[in-house]
Amino acid sequence: MTTLLTLHGNRRFMFIEDSSSIQYRQLTTAAGTIFSVPEFILRVDEAHFCGWQLRYGEWTDFADRPGPDGASLALQMAVEEMLERVEYRGK
Repeated sequence: MTTLLTLHGNRRFMFIEDSSSIQYRQLTTAAGTIFSVPEFILRVDEAHFCGWQLRYGEWTDFADRPGPDGASLALQMAVEEMLERVEYRGK
């Protein structure tokens, strides 16, 4: 079940009851790597920042880590934080 709550003018915050209802999509990065990404996480590839942005509760950036698996490691951190927030806020 999803609950939609409007706060701070036009900004809307969505909270869900458990992680089983989170939708995933396939996303291809600028480097050509394919990821399965939850609906509350966006990819940002800009000159000043490359990484993932969690948009569940407060927005939080997770910069790509150094090395060839940097985007994957950053996404893993973002997903872990998202699941913690769902557990905390979703009840």
